[in-house]
Amino acid sequence: MTNPGAAPHSKTVIVTGGAGGGIGGAIAAVMAEAGWNVVIVDLDIEAGQSLSGRLRRKGLAAAFLGADIVNADCAEKAVSFAMDSYGAVDALVNNAGVGMVQDITGVSDEDYRRIFDVNVDAAYRFSRAAVRAMPGSGGSIVNIGSVHALANITGYTVYAATKGAIDAFTRALAADCGPRGIRVNCIHPGLVPSPQNRELIQRLTSDVDAWLESYTYKRQLLANLPTGRQVGELVKFFLSDAAVAITGQSIAIDGGTSVMLYERCL
Repeated sequence: MTNPGAAPHSKTVIVTGGAGGGIGGAIAAVMAEAGWNVVIVDLDIEAGQSLSGRLRRKGLAAAFLGADIVNADCAEKAVSFAMDSYGAVDALVNNAGVGMVQDITGVSDEDYRRIFDVNVDAAYRFSRAAVRAMPGSGGSIVNIGSVHALANITGYTVYAATKGAIDAFTRALAADCGPRGIRVNCIHPGLVPSPQNRELIQRLTSDVDAWLESYTYKRQLLANLPTGRQVGELVKFFLSDAAVAITGQSIAIDGGTSVMLYERCL
């Protein structure tokens, strides 16, 4: 092991897209605070170095690998990096993803291929590499999907297709990996405040804050938008011993959006 920040007797988790200002960074922080060795894999070098540095200054175990997850060899490099840093790969969080708000008639083949490369193909490669590296005692994978796998609004056709694929991938991978003692589950976040989501909403409206307020009131049963930190806490549960009998499951954390048949108007 080459990383002096490794916590004794702790487990190691790889988090793709773990440097982001929304869900990814929150997952990495929650897992590090829970005593895990966290390997952050992200294309954003500056953000990844900044987050891993902040965590280490708190006495937590975090290592950063700057890499593009769409590269065919990235998953194997990430697993090797984790093994070199902490000596094991016990868990994987397939969090990295890109959004798209575009009518189907305006989606180019290049855009279509890119979003599947990031949201689906990379999750497959990272899962394959992690399963190969996980110990005989088992492990855990958490895929970050989206409420758009369950219900939709206009403009999300291609994005929803990728998250629907992740939902099905979760169940199938759980069936394959169960005999190895590896659990696979999926979290479908609703609208989580993040820089990426604000950028996407700007394509729909010039007043992002008003749009968010209206969405929260009309499209959620509960009054608060889910946070990245809350998603991270749910990831922590799925990776913990409290969830050793749970696999192949998907759960939404969306304030009730996906169970509504119509907009709330009261």
